[in-house]
Amino acid sequence: MQKQEKTNVREKKTTLEKIEQQHPYIMMMYLGVMGISMAFTLLMLLFFNESMIKTPTYQIQFPYSFFISTIAIVSSSFFLEKARRQFYKDNFKKLRNNLLIAFGLGVAFLSLQLIGGYELHQNKIYLEGKMAGSYLYIISGFHMFHLMGGLIYAAILLNQYTKKADNGVKILITVTNPLEQIKLQLLTIYWHFMDILWLAIFVSFLIALL
Repeated sequence: MQKQEKTNVREKKTTLEKIEQQHPYIMMMYLGVMGISMAFTLLMLLFFNESMIKTPTYQIQFPYSFFISTIAIVSSSFFLEKARRQFYKDNFKKLRNNLLIAFGLGVAFLSLQLIGGYELHQNKIYLEGKMAGSYLYIISGFHMFHLMGGLIYAAILLNQYTKKADNGVKILITVTNPLEQIKLQLLTIYWHFMDILWLAIFVSFLIALL
């Protein structure tokens, strides 16, 4: 028993040490992710409460573009992960190409979300309405706003990597610079979080409305 307790204490210390060793930027990102998660949790609770109390007189038709946009954002995370791996292989041409695809899919996601908003409007679901459907605008719009921040940051990194793709010296300097590694890590953490967050929102919408 004593040996097991000592082992648990060591594991806990190791975890704390890992947290303490994280770069301040990474810690700030995790704190930001936690804050965003809490905000979306509150919105989803309000949405479920509204959907249970004020049932619409007709069934809300779930936008088909939301289904397609889900495929787009999941695919973008796949290509972003491929881009991250190419960073450590010093292959900035493939890094640039994969990041460009991820960026394009992110833009496609936002476009499809706007189309989804139009579909909701066509189904007589308005932002100022009192039905649970109005939360579809609020929650999806809030998610789009946060994803736009990720897209802007991705565009900045994409521009930097494009300029360095054909310069071996700049690539070497970038790969060996811890701050440059952190920049890509921040984008990866945030983007994957946005992906997972949308999947949670998407499933919640399906459960409540279908």
